Amino acid sequence: MNSFLKVITQNSFFYGLNLVLIATVILQLCSFSQADGFIWLNQFHTAILNLIFESITFLGDGWFIIVSAVFILLFVKKHRKLAFIILLSYISSGIFAQIIKNIIAAPRPKVYFELHHYQYYLDTFASSRIGFNSFPSGHTASFFALATVLSNYCKRRYICISLLVLSILVGYSRIYLAHHFLMDVFAGALIGVVFGSLSVIWFNKIIENPVVKKKIDSLKHSSPSFSNPTLSQQ
Repeated sequence: MNSFLKVITQNSFFYGLNLVLIATVILQLCSFSQADGFIWLNQFHTAILNLIFESITFLGDGWFIIVSAVFILLFVKKHRKLAFIILLSYISSGIFAQIIKNIIAAPRPKVYFELHHYQYYLDTFASSRIGFNSFPSGHTASFFALATVLSNYCKRRYICISLLVLSILVGYSRIYLAHHFLMDVFAGALIGVVFGSLSVIWFNKIIENPVVKKKIDSLKHSSPSFSNPTLSQQ
């Protein structure tokens, strides 16, 4: 708990923005039913927006996260630590999200509207996912986890704001494309922030282990390109 609070206090701006976002979403969830909230958030659909959000939603895809981490690992050698934390956050948040999906088995929007006989249809329903694995949103969890790790690595305010805006867009894209409800996205965001933060803590504890630390020191001496940067305090 102390480690978690330390991470939050060292990056209070990013976590403060998330608290504002949480309060805003809770207000929205309390104001509308699940179906009405989904319809309200899907008022504006155009061909251009379809293309934009189909592209944005890919940022939360597992392949994007993995390729980004591998790219950093191979080509940005002084930030190798960051690559490992990104992978850890993706794996941990993804596993947790999948467990919850299978336990709750909530219907996707298309299935939900069909089951409840709502006279409502979106063009995106034609390509939206079906099934009973809507809650929580895995894409949202993955990108919020990535954003949380990156914000802890570089705490500059404009970067934190940019990461949060991108995270919101990824989350909204899941609603816009009719893959998830707002509650699914909200839960995914919380999972991402929590496991992104925990991954920073876990990885630092791992490399502080005497055995691991000794191995890292030996790698440093054998490979000049190997580095173990600490999280930025800026």
